[in-house]
Amino acid sequence: MDTQDTPKQEGMNWRLIIAFVLGMALAALLFAVWSKSQAAQSGNASATTGAAASTDANTATAGNADFSAWSEDSASLKTLVDYVEAATTEGSAGYVKPEDRIAVFDLDGTLMCETFPWCFEYMVFADYALNNPNYKAPNDVAAVAQEIVDSAWGEKPKGMSERQAAAAAIAYSGLTPAELEAYVEGFKSSPAEGFDGMTRGEAWYQPMLQVVSYLQANGFDVYIVTATERNIVRGIVAGVLDIDPSHVIGTEYGYTATGQGDEPDDEYTFQKGDKVVFDGTYDGENAKTCKVDAIVREIGKQPVLAFGNSSGDAAMLVYTLSDNANPSASFMVLADDDEREYGDLTEAQEDRQAWEEAGFTIFSMHDDFGTIYGDGVKKVPVEEETLAAAA
Repeated sequence: MDTQDTPKQEGMNWRLIIAFVLGMALAALLFAVWSKSQAAQSGNASATTGAAASTDANTATAGNADFSAWSEDSASLKTLVDYVEAATTEGSAGYVKPEDRIAVFDLDGTLMCETFPWCFEYMVFADYALNNPNYKAPNDVAAVAQEIVDSAWGEKPKGMSERQAAAAAIAYSGLTPAELEAYVEGFKSSPAEGFDGMTRGEAWYQPMLQVVSYLQANGFDVYIVTATERNIVRGIVAGVLDIDPSHVIGTEYGYTATGQGDEPDDEYTFQKGDKVVFDGTYDGENAKTCKVDAIVREIGKQPVLAFGNSSGDAAMLVYTLSDNANPSASFMVLADDDEREYGDLTEAQEDRQAWEEAGFTIFSMHDDFGTIYGDGVKKVPVEEETLAAAA
C-alpha cells in the first residue's frame, strides 16, 4: 500500500535538498576558479615557450650555433663569437644596432674553393668557350680559354684576371643574365678537379658556411663582394646560401636592350618585347679599392665585419676597421693546408705576418678548420704529366 512522509520527515528532506544544491554550487564555483588559474598558468608557459622558440629560431649563440666543421679549440672562431655576442647584447660596450650589422664576404678562397685548378669563374668560361656546342668562340676568346686550360695546376699567367674578364664579356655577349646563370647551374654538377667526392657546386668551405648562417641568425645582413662577375655568383650561390641576389656585388659586364642597336642608354627607351642582354663590354675588375667603392655605392653603410683571403680583399678589410663608428673586426682565411687543400705554405706564412700586422684575425685552414669540404671529400694527387705540361 502507499505510504506518506510525516511532517518531520518532509522537513528533513527539504533541508537535505537545499544543502546538496548549495554544495554543488560551491563545488562549481571552486572548479571554475581552479580552471581559470590553470589556464592562466598554461598561457604563461606557452608564451614563455613561444618566446624561447622565437629566440632560438632567430638568434644563434655560442651555445646553440652549429660550429661542427671547426676545430674545437679554435681561438680565432672564439674571437668572432665573442664579437657577435657583444654586438648583440644591448648595453654591452660592443653593442651594434641591428640596422648596422653588416657583414661582407669575398667569394673565391674565402667561401669556396678556387683551386680546381682555377676559380669557378675561369673554369666555367673556359668550358663555355671551348666545349659549348651552341657557341663558336672568336679566335682571341678561344685563345684565352685555352691558356687557362693549359696553365692548369701551374703558375697563374700574368694579367690573366683582366684578359679572362674581357674575353668572357665577349663570350657571353647576347646572353640574358638568366641564360648565363642557367649555364652556371649546369656547370656546377661537373667534378671538382683535384678532389674526389665533390662537384664544383659543392666546393664550399663548410666552416665558412656555418659562419654565414651564424651571422644571419644573429641579425647580420650578409653581402658577397667579389671580383667574380655578379650574375655568375648569383648562380653559384643559388641553393646553397640564403643570400638575396641584391646582396651580391661583383665585377660588371655591360648590358644592352635587344632592340637598342647602337643607341646609347641615355637616348634609348626600353621597349615592350626588349630583353636585357650582355653587350660584350667589361667595366673593370671589382678588386682591391674597387670593392670599397662598390660597398659605398651599393650598400651605403660601412660594414662592421669583413672576410677575405687575399690581397684583393685587403682594402675591404682595412676599410671595415678604419674610423668605424661601430665596433668592427676583419678576418682572413689562410690557405695553409697542403694535405686537404692546395695551400702554399711559404706564401701562407708571408700572408699571415702581413695580415696580422694589418689587424686582421686569421682563420687557418690547417689549425681552425676541423673539416674543409666534409668527411666524404678527399684531395687527390694531380698527375705528374699534368703538372709538367703546366710548368
